[in-house]
Amino acid sequence: MDVSDPRMPFQLTVTPAFANRYTTNNMTLRCERNPSVQTKMAEISRMRILKQSYPGWDLIAEKRDILSSPTVSVDATASASVTSDIANIFLQVTWDNIDRDNFGVYKCEVMGFHLNAAAAMESSGTIQVDEGNNFIAHVLGISKDAQQHMEEIEKSTDTKIARLQKGLSEVKTFLSSLTQWPGGYYALLQPETGCPVDLAFFGGTHKFHKIHTETQYSTNETNRYSYIFSSMISNSEGGQNFFTMEFCEVTKQFNTSSWPQGVFCIHKLQHKPCPAGFTFGGAYLDTEDTDPSGEARNNVASRSNDMYLYFCCQNSSSASEPIQLPTSSPFLLYRYGGECQSVQGMSVSEEFIQINTEDSSNFDFVSGSHPDVDQPGSVMKFHLCYYS
Repeated sequence: MDVSDPRMPFQLTVTPAFANRYTTNNMTLRCERNPSVQTKMAEISRMRILKQSYPGWDLIAEKRDILSSPTVSVDATASASVTSDIANIFLQVTWDNIDRDNFGVYKCEVMGFHLNAAAAMESSGTIQVDEGNNFIAHVLGISKDAQQHMEEIEKSTDTKIARLQKGLSEVKTFLSSLTQWPGGYYALLQPETGCPVDLAFFGGTHKFHKIHTETQYSTNETNRYSYIFSSMISNSEGGQNFFTMEFCEVTKQFNTSSWPQGVFCIHKLQHKPCPAGFTFGGAYLDTEDTDPSGEARNNVASRSNDMYLYFCCQNSSSASEPIQLPTSSPFLLYRYGGECQSVQGMSVSEEFIQINTEDSSNFDFVSGSHPDVDQPGSVMKFHLCYYS
């Protein structure tokens, strides 16, 4: 179990502390009174569990004292008790099946009244729910019988030191073999299936760039994309159009192996060189001039009103000659030279994202080594290769 900030009058716990999509059957978030910290509230009227999203917070579950049962906005079950005894109130939500949408930042909010009948609101600290330790157990394939046997051995004090030394050696060997993606600093564009399951992409916060695209009437085609991307990447807010690119960044080095020689492009990280064998380039997107607004948290693109995407490309072999890359998860590479690079053991399909840029005095351009891009007027269409 993992617990939010213990200094707050209410606390949010997650059980188990390290859930994952492979070995965890269910996961529970529970909001309840923290007995170690005094609260100003004398009466509770509502409890909510929220999850952080791009604009703010999404409601996951809610309990009001006038309702017979809690409401839940996700595919999960909820239970709660909002009574006059504040010490025993709680709201919890349980997922029977775990997927990548379960991971993120959560908090709970409690609304009610002070002794003088004034309205009040208190909350827990935030809690980060990450896919973690159980994933290693899954990859190692440790069975229940093997775990029980390990526990029996650990009961013997004479073998504990030898057991620890052996275990550390096994973990070191396992970690060195787990990372398969090549070394260097880089990023991949993220499809709806998520980032590849690999240590190289673990531990980072969500990386994205929300682009303010052309909003006024345009003779050019609008924002478009292949089916492999989430429908949420293109949306309209207050009459303004936006397009969100999500990235899988490698910012820590777990592997030193080189990239295979081939014909494709990946994203370059700002302030980091391209991996060995790649050359640098980019694409400048002239975004909406009127009331420019967007949001960014990434190391892939510049963060001015307009956007400059950084790329690393190589053309050192034949695209039809299969290269070796990890095959355990789907991933995307940018097409380079008109043909998708063949990857051993993976099927490939040609995909795209199309971003509608500023119509008036458009300054879109590409430079250096960059992926295959079509520019029919004030539109930039990037060609991609999806491997599954």
